Amino acid sequence: MENKLSFFFKNQILNWGGNVILFYIGVQLVDLQNNNNKFLQISVLNWFIIAMSIPIIHQGYVWICWRAELCWKSISSTIGFKGYIFIFFILIITRLSAIILCFVDYGSLYTPGWFAWILAIIIFIPGAYTMYSVKKYFGFLRAAGADHFDSKYRDIPFERRGIFKWTSNAMYTFAIGIPFSFAVATGSQSMFIVAIFTYISIWLHYFCTEKEDFKVIYGNN
Repeated sequence: MENKLSFFFKNQILNWGGNVILFYIGVQLVDLQNNNNKFLQISVLNWFIIAMSIPIIHQGYVWICWRAELCWKSISSTIGFKGYIFIFFILIITRLSAIILCFVDYGSLYTPGWFAWILAIIIFIPGAYTMYSVKKYFGFLRAAGADHFDSKYRDIPFERRGIFKWTSNAMYTFAIGIPFSFAVATGSQSMFIVAIFTYISIWLHYFCTEKEDFKVIYGNN
């Protein structure tokens, strides 16, 4: 790594510029003017903004921590890996707030029935199997970026068992598709927008941040 500061910001104009554009498009497309539903005294529009914002906050946190660790070992010398992981999984849990959006905006696009519910289950199954495969074969710590902190992962081959037999990036192919199952099951227009935004945004994160980090961590491996 010749220029650490340059690497820290590598591809991030594309990453965050893309996220800003996607966020703006999502806000313009959503139609919640006639929806007066609230949960915990929070309006459906605010639940939508929360559901759209959390993935950005999460991915921003990951970018800063991963690059700071690779460049300067900043996380290890401050909050440590345990501190990083604690905040990481707190942010993962907050993503579940999108489920609330599904129900405060229930049926805004169409009234769901048996067909929608069965289709939602079909969409959900690959995501659920991905999470099972991560737990059984890959490990949640490695999925959270432990290879940025511990050099032992550099000699561990990429996983090829479970769902990883079919794709090396099952997390971003199938697991991140779970929000679509909730959107289909509830007929929520705003949840469809969140699901699409989340899916495209995570792939921006992959190509702009994670893939570049892999080149540093694994080299020719």
